[in-house]
Amino acid sequence: MRAICQRIRILMSAFLMIAAILLWQLCRILTNQDTLLAGYGQGSYVLEIPVSTGTIYDRNFVRLTNTDTKYYAIVHPTADAVAALFTKVKDLEALRNAAQRGKPFFCEVTDDDIIHPDIRVIAVSAPKEGTQLAQHLIGYRKEGEGVTGLESACNDWLRSCDAIARLECTVNATGVMLPGLDNTLYRDGGGAGGIITTLDTGVQSIAEAALAKAEANGAAVVLNIHTGEIVAMASLPVYDPNHLADYLDDTDAPFMNRALAAYSVGSVFKLVVASAALEEGLGANYVYHCTGKTRIYGQVFRCHTHCGHGLLDLQNALTVSCNPYFISLGRYMTAQQLADTAKSFGFGQSIVLADGIRSAAGYLQTKDELDIEAEKANFCFGQGKLLATPLQVSAMTACIANDGVYITPRLLLGMTEDGESMMNATGMDARQVISTKTAKKVQHLMVTALNTAEDAKGLPSFTTAGGKTSTAQTGKYDENGNELCNGWMTGFYPAVAPRYAVTVMIENGGYGNQCAAPVFREIIDTMATSGY
Repeated sequence: MRAICQRIRILMSAFLMIAAILLWQLCRILTNQDTLLAGYGQGSYVLEIPVSTGTIYDRNFVRLTNTDTKYYAIVHPTADAVAALFTKVKDLEALRNAAQRGKPFFCEVTDDDIIHPDIRVIAVSAPKEGTQLAQHLIGYRKEGEGVTGLESACNDWLRSCDAIARLECTVNATGVMLPGLDNTLYRDGGGAGGIITTLDTGVQSIAEAALAKAEANGAAVVLNIHTGEIVAMASLPVYDPNHLADYLDDTDAPFMNRALAAYSVGSVFKLVVASAALEEGLGANYVYHCTGKTRIYGQVFRCHTHCGHGLLDLQNALTVSCNPYFISLGRYMTAQQLADTAKSFGFGQSIVLADGIRSAAGYLQTKDELDIEAEKANFCFGQGKLLATPLQVSAMTACIANDGVYITPRLLLGMTEDGESMMNATGMDARQVISTKTAKKVQHLMVTALNTAEDAKGLPSFTTAGGKTSTAQTGKYDENGNELCNGWMTGFYPAVAPRYAVTVMIENGGYGNQCAAPVFREIIDTMATSGY
C-alpha cells in the first residue's frame, strides 16, 4: 500500500512539473508580440473609405464631375475622440451608433479643422449637390455604377480610376483597437484619372443660362465648326440625380436630352434647298413672283404673308422666308438631288457620340416619297415628314460656315490618368459635301438675312453673325385649338472667319424669332464678351 502511494506521489510530481513547463512555454509564446497579434484574429482591421470616382473633364481639364469636396473623419472610437466630433459631424445619430460598436469607423464632417490624436480627416472629391453642368450628357450613377450618359458609356474606365483610402488598424479578437500599436493609412489610386470631353465649361454655362431664360422646354447646341467638337449642349428641363424619384411622373420628360431628339424643322431647312440649287447652277439668279399662295396638283400651299411678297430673288426669299419661292425653286431639281444633298448634310442619320449616346436619326424622305409633288413641296420648306435633331441642324450650319466641309460632331477627346495629360485621342471624320463657292454664297445669304430680316431685326445686338429662324408646325394643338409650333434659330458667329455654329430649339415655343432668337443672341453675345 505504501509503495502504491509513493508511486502516485511521483506521478503527481511529474505531472505538476510537466504542467509548469508547459505553462512557462505558453506564457513565453503569449508575450511574444507577433504571436499575440496572430492570436487576435490576425491583429488587423481594414477600413476602406471611398476617396473619389473617375472624373469627367471638359476640354481644358476643368472638372465637370467631382467638383465638390467633402471631409471624412477616420475615428479611433475613444470616448474623447467621439466627443470631439459632436459639433463637426453631419449625422449625429450615425456617430452614436458607430461609436457603440467599438471598431474604427469613418463619418462625414463639416470641415478639416479637427485636431485630435485619435482622428484623421481626409478630403474626398464628391459630386455637387443638385444638378450640374451638362447633366444630360454626364448622366448619373447608381450604387457606384454608371446608369446613363457618359457615366454609363465610359463606366469601365471611370471605375478603374476610382480611388479609395484604406486604414489598417491593429485590433484584438473583438475588433477593439489595441493601445500603443501603430496604424497605417494608404491611398489606392490617384483620383485624377477619367475622360476628357469636348465641352467647355464656360460656354456650357453660357448656353444653359441663356436657355433657362426662355422658361420653356428646349435645347441649345454650340459646335466648333473646324473640328466638329461639341463645345456646349444644353437641354431643358433638367433633373437632380440625387432625387430621381421626384421626376418619374413628370410629363415634361426631364430625362430626355432634347438636343438629341428629333423634331419638325421648318424654314431652317431652306438652307439645304438653297445649297442644292446653287450646286446645280440654280438659285443665284432665279426670280419668282409670290402672290401669297401656290397650287401643286390641286393642293394649295400658302405663304405666311397672305398678300404675297411680289418679285423675289434667292436672297430676298431667304430673308422673308417665303415658302412658295422655295417650293417653286425645288421644282427645278429632282427628288434624288434634294434627297442626296440633305443626306450629305447628315439628315436622316444618327450621330454616335459615345457607347449608348447617340442622336435620333430623325426622318429624311426617300426619293420615292419626294417623287410625290405635294411631299416634295412640303420638304422644300422643311415640313411634311421631315424630322431632325438640334445637333443635326447645328452640324448642317457648321458645314456651311466651314466652307462646305461636314465634320461629324464628337463629344470625347480622349482619356487621362493624371488629370493633366491626354491619351488615346480621338480623330475627326470630315468630308466635303458642297463646294466652297456654294458655302460662301450661303454664308453671305445668312449674314444678309440676319441683318435685314424683319423677324430677326436687331439680332444680334452687337455681335456679327449669320443665321436663319423658323417656325415649324407640329400637327399638335393646345386645349384652345391653337397649333403648337417649334421655334428654331441656327447660325454661325462671327460673320467673318466664323468659328462656332449655334442652334437653339424651343419646344412648342411658337415663332422662332420670338422664342429661339433671343436665346441665340444671348449665347453669342455672351461668348463674344467672354473672349470666345
